[in-house]
Amino acid sequence: MIIHTHGHTRTYEMEALLKLFRPAEKFAFSDAAECPEGEHISAVLISAADGTQTLSCSARIGDMVRSSGKTLDSSVQGFLLDREISGLLYPMLCDLTGMRPMWGMLTGIRPVNLLRKFAARTGSVEAAAEEFRTVWHVSEEKTQLAEDILSVQQPILDAAPKNSVGIYLSVPFCPTRCRYCSFVSNSVARMRHLIPEYYRRIYDEMELVSGIMDEFGLKADTVYIGGGTPTTIDLFQPMDWLDRFFICVNPIREFTVEAGRPDTITRENLTPMRQFGVTRISVNPQSFQDDVLRAAGRPHTAQDVVDKYLLAREIGFDNINMDFIAGLPCDTVRGFCESIDRAVELAPESITVHCLALKKAADFYQSLPMPDADAVSEMVAYAQKTLTAAGYRPYYLYRQKNMAANLENVGYAKPGFESPYNVMMMDDSQTILGIGAGASTKILGGRRGIERLTECKYPNDYLARFDELMVQKAAQMREYLGCIVK
Repeated sequence: MIIHTHGHTRTYEMEALLKLFRPAEKFAFSDAAECPEGEHISAVLISAADGTQTLSCSARIGDMVRSSGKTLDSSVQGFLLDREISGLLYPMLCDLTGMRPMWGMLTGIRPVNLLRKFAARTGSVEAAAEEFRTVWHVSEEKTQLAEDILSVQQPILDAAPKNSVGIYLSVPFCPTRCRYCSFVSNSVARMRHLIPEYYRRIYDEMELVSGIMDEFGLKADTVYIGGGTPTTIDLFQPMDWLDRFFICVNPIREFTVEAGRPDTITRENLTPMRQFGVTRISVNPQSFQDDVLRAAGRPHTAQDVVDKYLLAREIGFDNINMDFIAGLPCDTVRGFCESIDRAVELAPESITVHCLALKKAADFYQSLPMPDADAVSEMVAYAQKTLTAAGYRPYYLYRQKNMAANLENVGYAKPGFESPYNVMMMDDSQTILGIGAGASTKILGGRRGIERLTECKYPNDYLARFDELMVQKAAQMREYLGCIVK
């Protein structure tokens, strides 16, 4: 299918919109004066001498064609033009395909954040929700979900201390790579020789970041160790350093370790976590169906998950999360529902339900067709109904590109066990300072609203360029923080 533009360059949002209806398709692009003959979506913008603009949009699928247009003021540019183009093309695509995406024409990854902004602009959540439904065509079900999450998040956002930040430590190593994974992770068998130097460098980076935080009067609010699979390596030293630089100087709301894969969890690595005050861990099944785990490249069984979960309970962890993925190959609606039921029986404090997203960096991207949308929708609906009936509340949500059924990932938690880090991170409501290869830093405020710094993705590059990277990072952090910290 061809994405045709003329008189403007707003192709990104048009592609994102088309992916709601053709999620697995690769598109061609044209900016010719004439509209293409074959299947396409088109947006042509013509400026007039009187200062107005004429926007003409069309869509063709098979032999069916729809078209529409409107006159715009010359001030309609950028994201405002994106909205106008989407507003014309979206009804056409719904009509031509018979599809009605649950999130309407929203293409961003943070719809709850958008609802919060609408509420601030309109003066009420009710008015913002009405805009979700009528202007953006979001379904009643998803609008209500966003409202529910917004109400749970607000006390967590309000409780964030002034001048506080989140700390993210990246451990980009895994024993093996799961087939659905698109994160930057590296086989520990291949990269083991880098780990001693990686320890030294993350210590140096923690020292640097801590010093800059002191300069600007910042304090840690949450600490999160992610990856990769952090429990692939010995975390004693990194946790000791995190405690020394960020935790012991003031109380924090959360200290999470993404333990993740049960095949990496042992009594020997869980015990130090308790000693260093880790408040929350993840023990992630993804599924309780052994055939699904094998197809996903997970080298453990469902019983292994149960055993490691019970071990964590024995050691004293009272805030455990479990992740599940709807739409994995070999899974069925019945199998997924059984997995959710088993999780409810075990009663972790939080359960996160992801929808499979086919990312280019994942093995599944080339080998797997997009999962059946109806089946994934049924899985997600069952999870929401079952978890809320069991006392879990949805508390954060985000979306991804190429996601099954164009749905969402939702974190559910028992009241009082919501992860502040997840809320602040996904809502873009707090500065997050990343440490280690592949970690991202985002500093709220400044000219662009959010300033982002990204480390080298791969450990070998991070280590080879460390001194250069840290000089650059220190300068950028001081520049951005100097604009916003008063």
